[in-house]
Amino acid sequence: MTIEVAAALRFGIEPKEITAVRRAFRVVSDQGVFALKESRQSEADILFIHAAKEHLYKQGMKNIDRYVLDEEERPYIEIEGRFFVMSPWVESREAHYDSTGDVTAAAAQLAELHQKAQDFEPPPVPGRILWGSWPDLWRRRLALLEEYRQMAEEESSPSRFARRFLRHIDRYQEQGREALELLSHTDYEQVCSRYRETSSICHHDYSERNVLFTPEGGIHLVDFDYCICDLPIHDLVNFLRRVAKFTDYDADVICLALTAYLERNPLPREELQLFIPLWLWPQKFWEVAHQYYGETRTRPRKKYADRLRRRCRTRKQERHLLEQVARTFKLD
Repeated sequence: MTIEVAAALRFGIEPKEITAVRRAFRVVSDQGVFALKESRQSEADILFIHAAKEHLYKQGMKNIDRYVLDEEERPYIEIEGRFFVMSPWVESREAHYDSTGDVTAAAAQLAELHQKAQDFEPPPVPGRILWGSWPDLWRRRLALLEEYRQMAEEESSPSRFARRFLRHIDRYQEQGREALELLSHTDYEQVCSRYRETSSICHHDYSERNVLFTPEGGIHLVDFDYCICDLPIHDLVNFLRRVAKFTDYDADVICLALTAYLERNPLPREELQLFIPLWLWPQKFWEVAHQYYGETRTRPRKKYADRLRRRCRTRKQERHLLEQVARTFKLD
């Protein structure tokens, strides 16, 4: 018996057919069709994710990958130290973020998620509750970038990645400091205080593969593995960054998406103003630098160098797009 069959049986599902699909398995049974996957999250994280999805479901958001429970009412099963989760399989296609129709529909759906998230009572899981964390987090990351600079300079035979990193780090550090300074002149702390009272959930991985369009024209959201409690503008900016990449930084599409979101979930002026420092913060540069110097590398060095090159070449487009959005929505 394979571990996938054993996992399905532990959920009370008797599989007739199991097919690998990306990082999951499509399980066909008499009880229906399900998605089974091995989770990389801890038990506490899975319970947080489950709590977030259950809250959304109870608020009327039925179009999510709600977990199947085992006989002990747990949202996971453990086999040989490995965690597995299961949810109903939904026939669908992935969103196309180069399609204005898909983008505006996805933006409206994200707004609905944020609306339904109110009054969520999050389990106290470290790293999942981030209200008020941006200033300290950004300062720590700027300090780490300086450490990575030293590591790059100390390479006896500088790699392609190190050469490019050293060529660009000054301007990205300056951009990070600018974002931090702008954030200090906003009402960030007051906005966070409000969300500590009313609560919020960010999907935190609102990518094309996690926004699924059904044959009936609806949207089904999956993979809440990285969900957190933070400001909705965090989720919104991350989503719009992805859209920008797929639309060659087309400001018209970004403004349409932002309008579609705000029509469904109007953000107070002081929260929308946070768009500027959050967009300016060099998240993508930080991510690839941290993956290369701060984590165990899982890819060939060339992959990291190519990724850094792609991140650096869009800097001017990102800045120009920010200026256009700020003008359109009258942000300071």
